[in-house]
Amino acid sequence: MILKPDGQPHQKPEDPLKRLQAQAEQAKDQYLRTLADLDNTRKRLQKEKEESVRYASESMVRELLPIIDSLDQALVAVDKQSDPQAVIKGIHLIYRQLLGVLQKEGVKRIPTVGERFDPHRHEAVAHVDATDGQADETVTDEVQVGYTMHGKVIRPAMVKVARSAHSTQPSAHSTEQPKQTQDNPQAE
Repeated sequence: MILKPDGQPHQKPEDPLKRLQAQAEQAKDQYLRTLADLDNTRKRLQKEKEESVRYASESMVRELLPIIDSLDQALVAVDKQSDPQAVIKGIHLIYRQLLGVLQKEGVKRIPTVGERFDPHRHEAVAHVDATDGQADETVTDEVQVGYTMHGKVIRPAMVKVARSAHSTQPSAHSTEQPKQTQDNPQAE
């Protein structure tokens, strides 16, 4: 052992190359651990996303189950040929229950009759002659209800649109003949 003049043991100077190699090895090890943590996090988030998508509609389905129960009861009443007024009231109740569930999910009906035709919310299936005082391009009749969800149109309303007798130019958004759709092949 070699002693310094002050009596302390003399340490061999550290090799800078070995020190840098040790730091590089430590940094590489830390990098690999971080990379593995990142990969595990990515896999966990992907799994959570898949489960979220799989069960996203669970709450709405739970809300629909009582409506299914009500329909079951209504069908039993029809099969037993119960009081027709009671069956009618039951059907109206079921309809209101369904609308309530849809409203909770942000679904709303698109206003139609009396509204100005809006090609973003309405689909014209026919033109009809405007009556006195009725403005051109006003919705006169609703063929099929349209809906929005959180403000986004998920199904446009199928409507008939007023056209004044002196208007000779067909509108770009509709035709004279009714359109048939998959949802309503009997539309007129």
